[in-house]
Amino acid sequence: MTVMTFVGKSFAKKGLIFYFEEKHESCPSNCSLYSTCQANLKPHTLYEVVDVKPKQFKCPHNFHTEEMVLVELDEPKLYISMYTKDIYEGSLTNFTPIGCNHDECPFIDKCAPQSLVIKAGEKIKILKIDKKIKDCPRGLNLSVVEAERRKS
Repeated sequence: MTVMTFVGKSFAKKGLIFYFEEKHESCPSNCSLYSTCQANLKPHTLYEVVDVKPKQFKCPHNFHTEEMVLVELDEPKLYISMYTKDIYEGSLTNFTPIGCNHDECPFIDKCAPQSLVIKAGEKIKILKIDKKIKDCPRGLNLSVVEAERRKS
């Protein structure tokens, strides 16, 4: 589900992924731009810029130091590892991290993703199988899947 918001001009790039921590208390909720600027964003969520609009605005309260640009956001697709035997395209499941500590493995970020990317127990939909992980240092039968978060 896409949402519109404002970002600083230097961040208005298609494909940019950022983490929205929380609404800024110093920004007044009665601001004419507040509903688009902050109110529609979910705290503690990753967003990806999927479209940049030509409209630019100056922050009425000088909260932003540069001009703001209207952008369209969506939550980015997740690329995570799962046991191959548990993967069914189109299925809904709760995410269980593999929990690896082999830092030299090229798939470490897929097997042990940071909690800001996805948390254990979050409901996901498996969209497709991206690739089989060959030569897992632990000898596990794993694949990387493309998934998206689902509401509980």
